[in-house]
Amino acid sequence: MAHSEGQLSRFAAIFAGGTMISRVLGLVRDSMVNAFIPVGPREAFLVAFRLPNTLRDIVGEGASNAAIIPVLSEVHERKSKEEFQAVVAAVFGGMILVLALVTVLGVIFVPWMLAQVNFLDTVAGGKKPYSPEEVKQLVSMGRWTFPYIFFIGLAVYSMGVLFTVRRYSTSSWAPALLNVALIGSCFLAARGTMSEGYALVLGVWVGGIAQVVVQHYSMGKHTGVWWPSFKLNRAEIFTILGLMAPVAIGQAAGEVNKLVDMLFAYKNDPGNVTALYTANRLVQLPLSVFGFATAAAVLPAVSRAAAQKRPDQIRALLMHGFRQTFFLIAPSMIGLMVLGEPIVRMLFQYGKFSAESTERTTVALIIYSVGLLAFSGVKVAVAGFYAVKDTKTPVLISSGSMILCIALCFLFVKPFGYKGLASATTISYFANFGVLYILLCQRYTRLWDAKFISGLIRMSLATAAMAALSYGVYLKLQFVVKDNYFASGNGAASLLEILLARTLVVGVPLAVAVVSYLVLSKFFGVEELNGFMRLLRRKKEPKAGK
Repeated sequence: MAHSEGQLSRFAAIFAGGTMISRVLGLVRDSMVNAFIPVGPREAFLVAFRLPNTLRDIVGEGASNAAIIPVLSEVHERKSKEEFQAVVAAVFGGMILVLALVTVLGVIFVPWMLAQVNFLDTVAGGKKPYSPEEVKQLVSMGRWTFPYIFFIGLAVYSMGVLFTVRRYSTSSWAPALLNVALIGSCFLAARGTMSEGYALVLGVWVGGIAQVVVQHYSMGKHTGVWWPSFKLNRAEIFTILGLMAPVAIGQAAGEVNKLVDMLFAYKNDPGNVTALYTANRLVQLPLSVFGFATAAAVLPAVSRAAAQKRPDQIRALLMHGFRQTFFLIAPSMIGLMVLGEPIVRMLFQYGKFSAESTERTTVALIIYSVGLLAFSGVKVAVAGFYAVKDTKTPVLISSGSMILCIALCFLFVKPFGYKGLASATTISYFANFGVLYILLCQRYTRLWDAKFISGLIRMSLATAAMAALSYGVYLKLQFVVKDNYFASGNGAASLLEILLARTLVVGVPLAVAVVSYLVLSKFFGVEELNGFMRLLRRKKEPKAGK
């Protein structure tokens, strides 16, 4: 069992390291988009690009995590290499057909859907109807960004195959290619080479194709499967389809929440889409680096334990996943709440991103951060169901969460605006996680013990002390460099002086937070610290094997 938990932590660390690179580049990308692209085309692009991203999570990541990985893991564990390759190739062919169909339907129907945006005025409290030219821009963006689903769907399938054979490195950094492409498109827009909106569209196409190429190359290298097979009359294909259908419905529930938030914000007030999107991107940094990384490692490990019919090991792996997630996410959550304003100011408040945008984004960030533990906990919890091929239970719970979120959006959007939309998302995820956790305890017996509870208390104490120390340092530094820190960029202070002051106000408290959390974790005897420090000292990726 210790060996399995150690492998789980190593795989999570590999994935987290590469994901960190991608997410940092993502923040650079978002900073440039906010600074160089005017609010009109920027928010039209964000709303349009939300649609293929929604389907990416439903058809791509949802199918890969819930349907493909458990089936491929079972084949990998129990059958020959040749049989495994045949199944991978056949599923590859099936994914091409499904994604092609989804892409064609989307290009046909998405523009029509976006053309109806002004009908949201009544429920979203819209301040003004969009002009025909603005609606035309939104529709065009939707049509040209939607084919991204085809590229990213194939890339995510390759990622699922790589996870099955315990190869995490390429999949962790491949998403960075989209960020690089979009950064390049911002330069094209800034130079006037292309219009702002279509420069971003070009970046989406280049980034999507690049991800397919590198992920497919890695899959071929590690599995020997380079070409799809369209011999789809295999039992594994029908098993995957049977698992995928309810997963798509359940995954759609959470993604519909994001889409509703975005559309309501788009009609509520100019700038609200940017606030919610930017805050969500900041929350996604610790969530993707730590929460998703742990979940990505948990599912294959739990799937193997399920294939070997070892329920005790499943229970132990789930508890380990929850503890590891808490150890990494809790300080991130409090850090974003305490240092949210200086982080937003340092990263984004330049050019077309105003002080008012910083204030809105900070409020949304704090609300989203409250739900970080629930967001990450859901990703770990569903592994306990997916591993035993139970996709229906998470679907039902996720659907209930979606209904709750949409109802809260309707209830909160007019009186509270973007704050109500962010609150609706956070509340619905807490409800989702709570029900999942209770049902997991019923299935595997209670997922806590004295060691588990003691660990959470110790980590909470270390987090609270860390927050107090880092916030005190922030207040002191803010006072020392306040002239440059609060400068707008139009006065005597240069952009470099402003950037240095803001970096100092953010960087030093963050460094204090990281060091103090590690020291305090050692002081309070947090067991997860030992495993984390071992991971930092590891130089080589573990070899794949059965």
